[in-house]
Amino acid sequence: MSITLLDNPFWYALNSNHRHLAIWGNIAACYQPDVSFAPAMPENNTLGFDDLRSLVVIDEMIFVLGELPEDLPGWEVSQTSQYPQMICEDLKPRPHLEAIYLTTDDVPDMLDLVALTHPGPFLPRTIEMGKYLGLHRDGQLVAMAGERLHLTGYCEISAVCTHPDYRGRGFAGALTTMLAEIIVEREEVPFLHLSPTNDVAMKLYKKLGFQLRKEIKLAGIKRLA
Repeated sequence: MSITLLDNPFWYALNSNHRHLAIWGNIAACYQPDVSFAPAMPENNTLGFDDLRSLVVIDEMIFVLGELPEDLPGWEVSQTSQYPQMICEDLKPRPHLEAIYLTTDDVPDMLDLVALTHPGPFLPRTIEMGKYLGLHRDGQLVAMAGERLHLTGYCEISAVCTHPDYRGRGFAGALTTMLAEIIVEREEVPFLHLSPTNDVAMKLYKKLGFQLRKEIKLAGIKRLA
């Protein structure tokens, strides 16, 4: 496996472990509705974006990793930012919690928690991308973490979040470590992306054994009519 796969993880996920979740054009691909807003193409060029238009509805916001072409007719770029990409090749041990695997029955509660905490995009079918661990207190889902992009040799940890009333108890770190252990047991390398302004999360992930690999551009774009 090559570390450079992580320069274009959407593409390599849809060409491997997530092929069953893909919709294909001639060049580009994207995830099925309500799974992810992530499109993919071998290179971010004009031909790829022209093909992608057939897979995206008008005014739908999607998120593209990497540099965009200078000329992007038919698209509106609404936001761009550099996101830290971290990998973990030396996972640090951490106490486990009584977490459970979440299922489609838990999706309404997961969506409520995401709406409250804003860890990043999570849709009604995002749970199909991998395993999700959750922690309940008093019958309420208060913390979770899950697998998102899954490509050969690597698996992304995403949707790490904790209800505001339960923060400061180590839930996020414990769930991230437990999920990373599952990935390592498959002989894969855990990786993740985080908000460029989330210094608290950066410090936590470094304590868990994650290291910054690179800054990677993420752009939000919309298809114009």
